Amino acid sequence: MRRMKLLISVLVFSLSVVWLMGLDGCDRQAPPPKAVKELPQLPDTTVGGMARSAIDKAKGVETTLGKAGSRIAETSKEETP
Repeated sequence: MRRMKLLISVLVFSLSVVWLMGLDGCDRQAPPPKAVKELPQLPDTTVGGMARSAIDKAKGVETTLGKAGSRIAETSKEETP
């Protein structure tokens, strides 16, 4: 009977320690995300190649739209009286 009380006391103490350690970790913040955009590392497979191709096309479209926007801004400045 005395051994059973000792085992229960050890179990309660152990669970209390684990619980307190868990509380200590709860208030930690995750590190801030990186400010620099990095392309994801894609595997050299068919799906990876397709994804890389889609990313390259999106960059091309972004560049084209940026140039078109600059031309429109220049044209509107020239036509303003």
